[in-house]
Amino acid sequence: MLGWDHRMTADGVFVTGATGFIGRHLVLGLLERGFRVFALTRGANGMQAGDRLIRVLQSAYGRPLPEQMLARLQPLDGDLVKPDLGLRQHVVEQLAAEVGQIFHCAGDTRFFPKDRAAYRAIHLDGPLHILRAIDRGQGVRFHHVSTAYVAGRRNGTAFEDELAVGQSFRNPYERVKLEAEQTIRSACESRGIGLTIFRPSIVIADPRVPNTNWSDPISTRFAGFARLCGAYRRTVGRIRALRPSLRVRGSGESALNVVPITYVIEAMLAIAANGRISPGTFHLVDPTPPRNHELLDRITEVLGLRGLEPFEHRTLPIEGASLLERVVENLLRPYQDYFFESPIFDDHHARRILNGVVEPRSATAIEFLARAADTSRATEFTPIHASVPQKGDRSLEHAGDHFP
Repeated sequence: MLGWDHRMTADGVFVTGATGFIGRHLVLGLLERGFRVFALTRGANGMQAGDRLIRVLQSAYGRPLPEQMLARLQPLDGDLVKPDLGLRQHVVEQLAAEVGQIFHCAGDTRFFPKDRAAYRAIHLDGPLHILRAIDRGQGVRFHHVSTAYVAGRRNGTAFEDELAVGQSFRNPYERVKLEAEQTIRSACESRGIGLTIFRPSIVIADPRVPNTNWSDPISTRFAGFARLCGAYRRTVGRIRALRPSLRVRGSGESALNVVPITYVIEAMLAIAANGRISPGTFHLVDPTPPRNHELLDRITEVLGLRGLEPFEHRTLPIEGASLLERVVENLLRPYQDYFFESPIFDDHHARRILNGVVEPRSATAIEFLARAADTSRATEFTPIHASVPQKGDRSLEHAGDHFP
């Protein structure tokens, strides 16, 4: 077991994005390990910031939080884009005195935001406000959650030491995450602050955890796909004469890199806790992701389906598409580009630290889809995003439910 960094045990930990998918599980992981957590959050839907945070954490935890965990949690009602994070001066002074580690998980995860200026402010100005508020030369360490997809459009190997190598991007989210890395690197270097950058791939709920909460939008969307396949099996799929193919847009030989939230959190905490490492960048990924045709084959096997196959054209319409095919097309549309490309994410640096401590998880996507498909046998399910697209429908451009 790696030795904990003294600053992880002696000082408080500041977390942004505490109500997000990664943030909430990170806060729980820190509290379970005995750390004091200052969690920046905001109120929403008429709820105070603290009440909202507790509700989100308890939903992820699956039961009420123990009193000893609650006693170490301090919610902070603030705003990432405001000077001093919108906090009162005495709170800022407390953070500067007591925080030794910063985990920056916050960000606007929409692929195509409406307000580009606000979008850039969150990703680029927010981290600078954190540093100005908390860093007073006390040796704080900064941990930034980015995404492996800063690699952009490519089918070759993306290395952890790489950043801007002339790549193009699928969407503004990938580009702004790269720019955020550049901004944070420069700021931390000028301040003499140790910086760790975590680059997870696509993070979903862990299918191995009993009664896991699949309420995060990515898991909901992919589970919806698997359960739609189950609905297909229960209806027209039963009638041989009416049994159409179910064509899913994407390349059968491409691979979607998916990792479970449990691996991401365990890896982040293990790397942050190792006081012997120098700062660096770490890919938290599936080292051998399954091909898309393997995912479809597994769903076919679980449900006893026929005719489930990739449609290997990016832009051509699916000729004679059935209602079900149109619903699936709409459900998976935000990820369409990712079903046609297979970047390889080298995780040499991460494995050097994690070997023997936290093992990587392979084929999580297959496990997840198989479990979702299996539950569909006994569950009637209509996914929340499964509306049939209408002509000119651009609503999914603004779905805030994508990557870290």
